[in-house]
Amino acid sequence: MEIERIKLKTPFENPDYVYVYVVDSEVMIDGGFCSVEHAVRLEEHDVEYRVVTHHHIDHVGIIFFSERDVMLHPSEVNYLEIYSNPEKFIKSYSRLFRSFGVSERYVETLKVLTAMNLKPKARIVEVRDVKGLKVVETPGHTSGHVSMLAENCLFSGDFMLSNTTPNIGFYPDYTTGVSDYLESLHKILKLEVDTVYPAHEKVIRNPEKRAHELIDHCINRAKETYEAVESQPTKLEDVAAKITWSIGSYWDLDDFNRFMAICETLAFLHYLEGKGKIRRKIVDDTVQFILR
Repeated sequence: MEIERIKLKTPFENPDYVYVYVVDSEVMIDGGFCSVEHAVRLEEHDVEYRVVTHHHIDHVGIIFFSERDVMLHPSEVNYLEIYSNPEKFIKSYSRLFRSFGVSERYVETLKVLTAMNLKPKARIVEVRDVKGLKVVETPGHTSGHVSMLAENCLFSGDFMLSNTTPNIGFYPDYTTGVSDYLESLHKILKLEVDTVYPAHEKVIRNPEKRAHELIDHCINRAKETYEAVESQPTKLEDVAAKITWSIGSYWDLDDFNRFMAICETLAFLHYLEGKGKIRRKIVDDTVQFILR
């Protein structure tokens, strides 16, 4: 199997690069950032099949700048509207944050997408097995995230990274990210995978070890979230502020990273609710959390 790794610079500090893979000159996995520059670079590769692992902005460029067919999981398709109609998502998150007494200012950081006004040019078809690559559903980071498996190699998108712990997705209509992610990691442990090619960072040569590290991280994050909830009703943002974030103290984060931290905290609180560890209580018209 011939693998070409295309390194593309993003406009972000982290992640600063994204990788797109071309397998046997026939299948492209992921589609770069939403920019003309990335699209032009990828159009140089005249491949037959194009697979996008999930809907995030640094993976979907070819959907908006190329007219060729692109394969995407059905659960991801509706989220593409965030690039053409971000106000829909902003309103949804604003209602959610308001119910927990969290500043809607954090949600306003999504308004940067308003200027993009992107609509798909590509014809989107349901992702499927192609040319010896098998679809492996690996939700958790997003609801319809997929990885592609071939010859003991996994092209993992953002599902598994070498250093960073992927953000656990939380959307108002997707609340099972933590349990989904843990299930996805256990699924990979049952496969014969010896190399993982992620969309960021380094190639992973010991996937079993990395999967166990990520499982342990999720278990420890759930424990830390549980310990942040008190016997008295605790506000969502107070829980988030007690969690150890790799990029710094919660109150030192900028508004966008607070938005991300709130969403991941909420994902773990939902997980703990499902385990019967905590429950909700309305205090002064605000949803708070309390130990069971």
